[in-house]
Amino acid sequence: MKLQAIDESEFNQIDASRKLITHQHPRQFAILDLGNKLGRYGISWNSDLIEPMLKLSPDGQIVWVGVEQKLAAICTIDGQTLLILPLTCYLVQMLTLDDVTAVITEEELLIFNRRGSIRYSKALPDIAIGMSAIDEYLVIKLQEGETLLLDPQTCTFKQLHFPHVKKESPALG
Repeated sequence: MKLQAIDESEFNQIDASRKLITHQHPRQFAILDLGNKLGRYGISWNSDLIEPMLKLSPDGQIVWVGVEQKLAAICTIDGQTLLILPLTCYLVQMLTLDDVTAVITEEELLIFNRRGSIRYSKALPDIAIGMSAIDEYLVIKLQEGETLLLDPQTCTFKQLHFPHVKKESPALG
């Protein structure tokens, strides 16, 4: 599994069925090479600052690809595209766990089953800045200091920390 930058003319030569992620007005282009058996897939996006994310499932059967506001999954056994999903916000992070794949965008958490179907989708109370797996839980850090704990099997949340909010006292007088 290798991602290689290409130019627009090379991207335009890729068969449409092999263009995994496309942007309406792309400025960046890449080839995802999955080897001789599965071949190559094209990816295009707009930003000069954002790089595509690649994650392989722990069992090696699915490659997850995301960039900007697009997410895709490919089966590494037969090359079948399992998922192509536009996102409402920019992708922040992906984690592949034994039974699920967790994806956070700036404003949403998505949990996918092993074969790419959506198990759970939830709007977040603040902008997400990162996620990690600790034991059997997902720990999601939010911009204003909150930390959410999620059990990905039951999709239940716990709020671990509420940020300190400074309250103004009424004027005396």
